[in-house]
Amino acid sequence: MKLFALLFLFSSFSVFAFENKLGAGMMIGNPTGANAKYWLDKDRAVDGGIGLSFGRKTELSVHSDYLFHKKAVLFYNDVHPLDLYYGVGGRLEFSDGLEMGVRLPVGLTHFIEERNADVFAEVAPIIDIISKVGVEFHFAVGARYYFE
Repeated sequence: MKLFALLFLFSSFSVFAFENKLGAGMMIGNPTGANAKYWLDKDRAVDGGIGLSFGRKTELSVHSDYLFHKKAVLFYNDVHPLDLYYGVGGRLEFSDGLEMGVRLPVGLTHFIEERNADVFAEVAPIIDIISKVGVEFHFAVGARYYFE
């Protein structure tokens, strides 16, 4: 089981080693920590995060998602486009044991072109399938800077 968890962790972040629309930043919420996003094309991306999940106990949480984006679904102040994204991914949580679940993130993001950055807010229902069975929710707001 530990070998599977390590393989998941390394495969989740190996996609970020390429130089093409890679963003890295921070997220605050559940979990709170670092995040990254790699654009595969104009409307698909892979993201990942690692941080501390606060609840009954503080736990290390690692996740990665495959995302689909719909551009300019909403506008803030009628001039700032907000993109909707949704997807599917996996989450590992390390505490007394290993918990594994399927993530279904949904969020809004705004790309700030003059800063080469984005800001986002998301909620991610998680269906736990290993170590315990149940549903929980993660939420986060954050920002990323993009390297070209």
